[in-house]
Amino acid sequence: MKTKKVLTANLKPGMVSCEAAYTSSNHLVIQSNTTLTLDIIDKLKYYAIRSIKVYVPEIDENVSPEQDTALEGTAPDIEGLTYFERIQQSEQFIEFKDSVTQSVENFKEQLNDIVTKDNISGICDDMLHEVDTILSKSRNSLHLLDMLQCLRGFDDMTYMHSMNVALICSVIGSWSGFPKEEMKVLLLCGLLHDIGKLKIAPDIIQKPGKLTEFEFQQVRSHPMLGYEILRPKKLDNRIKLAALQHHEKFNGKGYPRGLTGPEISNFSSIVTVADIYDAMTSNRVYRRGICPFKVIETLEKEKDLYEPSILYLFMKRTIEAYINTEVLLSNGEKGKVVLLNQSMLSRPIVIAGKKTYDLSKDTSVDIDALI
Repeated sequence: MKTKKVLTANLKPGMVSCEAAYTSSNHLVIQSNTTLTLDIIDKLKYYAIRSIKVYVPEIDENVSPEQDTALEGTAPDIEGLTYFERIQQSEQFIEFKDSVTQSVENFKEQLNDIVTKDNISGICDDMLHEVDTILSKSRNSLHLLDMLQCLRGFDDMTYMHSMNVALICSVIGSWSGFPKEEMKVLLLCGLLHDIGKLKIAPDIIQKPGKLTEFEFQQVRSHPMLGYEILRPKKLDNRIKLAALQHHEKFNGKGYPRGLTGPEISNFSSIVTVADIYDAMTSNRVYRRGICPFKVIETLEKEKDLYEPSILYLFMKRTIEAYINTEVLLSNGEKGKVVLLNQSMLSRPIVIAGKKTYDLSKDTSVDIDALI
């Protein structure tokens, strides 16, 4: 059979590799004659393998248009795009975005029903179904985080943010090994954590500029407002506490009660990390979402604010996804992340051409973007 080199971004399930694929450090990823599945393609992307050779039929008529146009050098729409722009070009992302858009529309009605109705068990079940629908469109936790990052620029108000936080909570919960029933509670913690904002004027919540002191205090009241909404409902108490405590900080400098680490529910601490990560990576009307490495750098600098074991687990597993990913450095050079510094996850070792940058030691250079 003939062989052709295909960009990893354009591989399709069912294709068969005709060569082994290795990482830059000579680690075997797949053997030759491997039939590709979605998980295997995801693994190739994880290790930043740009392209592989696959078998194609001898007769060109039997080659699908999708396979034929996936040839390296004949897919200019892929070349030159950034890491996240390539994801946005994929059919998987389009399907994922459509699923999120529909689920958030349903979630808006459900969240408002939580405020007004007494019997909410069925509503909570419907909410969890919406989350499950979205999760079914992603292959694993890292794939989900990438897809969420690509959603930036779409509706990102209270409803979308709450759905995002629930999805990020699902990532942390799965990495923590939570059983199914605990995951349901955690997801509801994420979905309902900002419900108090529904009691605040929308023009304040959505205001793009600086808030007045009155407006600022109104926004800071949403944890108490949320707790008051949920307190009489038949819900796991951790869900109510997440609404109340998600702005508390481990060092006691949060609000509304200035609680310290041992006084904060573990589920509230997970929601806090998910909440801040989504807020920092989102596109707002007043700024664009920022590179994951810069987000992790900020979290490292502010590590005293968050529960240490939850924060480190999330940072480590998130950044591990970008080993072997190409990046743009602040000095204009392009390089590849080759090794993480465990004590400074946001500043890995990057090889750019013939130069090696240990960013934990060379603070004059930063990672500006994934490419």
